[in-house]
Parts: sequence; structure tokens; C-alpha cells
Amino acid sequence: MTAKKMFKQLGLLFDMRKRELCKRRSEVKKLLKQLRKKERDLIDKLKEEKNDKKKEKWKKHIRVIHAQRLKGIKNLKKMDCG
Repeated sequence: MTAKKMFKQLGLLFDMRKRELCKRRSEVKKLLKQLRKKERDLIDKLKEEKNDKKKEKWKKHIRVIHAQRLKGIKNLKKMDCG
């Protein structure tokens, strides 16, 4: 195999990885939008709730979703699509 052919194959391999990374990045963005919407919906439910036990339940869910969003945003910033 010639050097030119090897470089061409390597270029295609890196291009495929870049495309996969871009695709994954866009999927993560969609998931983050869904998490943000869910977090806002839970905050609205929390404001309307009268029962203290249910309020604590909603607060716990909000904390978990918020932590997931922050972790996702951190990972999204690490993904460089080009």
C-alpha cells in the first residue's frame, strides 16, 4: 500500500469520526433542550403544589435534572465538531 493511499484512508477515517461526533453533539443538544423543558415544567408544578411531601419530591427531581443538564452542558462544550 502506498503512502498516498494510507493517508487517504486515514483522512476518511478521521472524517467519519468527525461526522459521528457532530451527530452525537446535535443529539446531546436536543436532549439538553428536553431536560430544560422538563426542569421548567417541574418548577411550575412545584409552585402550584400545596403538599409539603410532594414539594420535596419535586425539589429532588429538579435537583437531579439540573445536575444532569449541567453535566451534559459540560460534555457538550468538550465536543468540538469543527
